[in-house]
Parts: sequence; structure tokens; C-alpha cells
Amino acid sequence: MMRLYPLSFEPILKDKIWGGEELNKIKNIEPPISQLGESWEISVVENDVSVIKSGHYKGLNLNELIEKYPAELLGDRVIELHGPQFPLLIKYINAAQDLSIQVHPDDTVALRKHNSFGKTEMWYIMDAQPDARLILGFKEESNKDAFAKAISENTVMDLFNQIKVAEGDSFFIKPGLIHAIGAGITLAEIQQSSDITYRVYDFDRRDHLGNARELHIDDSIEVSDYKESHNHVIDYNPKIYGNQNLARNQYFTTDYLFFKGCQRVAVNVHQSFMVLMNIGESCDVYCNGVNHKLESAQTILIPAAVPYVLVKSSNEAKLLSVHL
Repeated sequence: MMRLYPLSFEPILKDKIWGGEELNKIKNIEPPISQLGESWEISVVENDVSVIKSGHYKGLNLNELIEKYPAELLGDRVIELHGPQFPLLIKYINAAQDLSIQVHPDDTVALRKHNSFGKTEMWYIMDAQPDARLILGFKEESNKDAFAKAISENTVMDLFNQIKVAEGDSFFIKPGLIHAIGAGITLAEIQQSSDITYRVYDFDRRDHLGNARELHIDDSIEVSDYKESHNHVIDYNPKIYGNQNLARNQYFTTDYLFFKGCQRVAVNVHQSFMVLMNIGESCDVYCNGVNHKLESAQTILIPAAVPYVLVKSSNEAKLLSVHL
């Protein structure tokens, strides 16, 4: 077996009706993509499987490499929980306009209706324009009847809780939580491997052909969590050097790494892969004497068989590390 190494992938770029120009600039996309809304960094979603960008396995897609070396790449714990499949979808998102108001189903509903994982996710705000906001949940406790009535009367926006955000803010988005990314926000997203989204409201927008996007009213009413909730804000201090945990649940564990100079980043060897998302300036990831350059808004997958990497930066490094 060729020794596994840190893997980078060709980004899967998605133009969106709400997308902007920021991801083109941050990721140096040439030629730029109009209304670039998402960069899928690591994906095994059907028809959107990531392709390895460099090294011995260049040109293979992630599923093909997993088929060759499942335990060495994913880790024993991941295979025990999910079988030989990559369980996450890793993205960067930029919103020039507000995204639709939406909600995601949990595993039970997603399996029954879509033969899919549900969608538990989290966000890290990389940049936010003044007064940029998120919609997260209901202002006060509601119910299916009140929600359906507000949708029918086009007053649904009055129900939702809006939160002003800034760089470094982080949020946990559980299934059932009504949410939307507001205009002027660039963020990193970690989620289950699922593309199931129920749209509640899309601001009556039309695409370039004059068509409205599909809404999923009945599904949204069914799965929404109507309790007043404020536990989606992740409490940590982005200015403290070191490692801080942002999320730990059955689907992923995410830590915030903030340091200057050099840091040894250990993988839970043979148990889980590790994903490093660069949410700051460029840095270098060294493994077995080889330097893997990691630019801003780029991502690298460290196989479970790799015990550790060294991350070096001449400036302050900011990374998200993700594993199971």
C-alpha cells in the first residue's frame, strides 16, 4: 500500500441565486463564478463526490480511495458507526443575499422519506458585514397551527429570532431549528453528509428564467422545533491561544485551533480521520517531511492512519479541526 498522506480535493463550486463574489476572492477562483454561493470541500453526496487534487492518488475520488483503504482512511470508529463511507459534508458559504428560511429533518425522517442521513450542522463565521444577521429559531414558543397560519398570510418573518453576528461567532444548528444565513456573511459549515433541505420561505424570489424555487411547506411544518431556544450559540473565546472545543455530538467533534508558530496536531490514530479547515491566513501542514500548503478557505483531510501533522505559520493560524 502506498502510504496515505494528507488529502486535498478539487472544490465543488456551486452558483446560487443568493451567492456573491467573496469566495472567488478568498479562494482565488479563476475564472470567477458569478453568484458563487458554496464551495463543497469534502463531499460524497451523490453526483458530487470530491476528487483528490494532488499526490499519488490524484484523480481518484474519495469513494474510490475509501474502497481501497477503508480503515486506514476513515478509522475504526467511523466504520463502526457509519460503515465504509465518509459521514460529513464540509463547505464554505458566502451569502450576498439572504438565504431562504429553511429547516432540516433528523435521521429518522430523512431515512424514511429520502433514504438519507438527516442534517445536524454547525457554522463558524469567517466574515460578516456590519448588521449582518442570522435567523435562528422562533422568537417565542409556537406551534404547527400558528406556523401554518403565518405562512398562509405571508407574515412568517414576524415569528423568527434574528441574531446579529460578527467574525468568530459560532453556532450549532440541530435538526428542526428554523434558520437562514443573512446577506453579507461568509462562513465555514460542518454537517452530516446530506443535501436534504426544506424551504419555508424564499422572499418571493425568481431565478433568471422567472421561476420560483420549490418550497416544502408541509415537510417544514412537520419537522420544525417550535420551542423558544437560545442554546444554538456556541460559547467560547476566539482570542485565546490554544485549542477550544466548539461542538461534540454523535456526528462530529469540532475544535478551534488558534496559535502562532508551530503546533503538533494529533489524529486519534486508527479511530477517526481529521479534517482541517483553514479559517485564517495561509499556513503549512507538514507530514512525513512533506509540506502541504493550506491557503485561506482551503481544507485538508488527514487519514486515520496518519498519527499527527505539524502546522506552521509565520502569522496567527486559525483552524477548525473536525473528527468523530
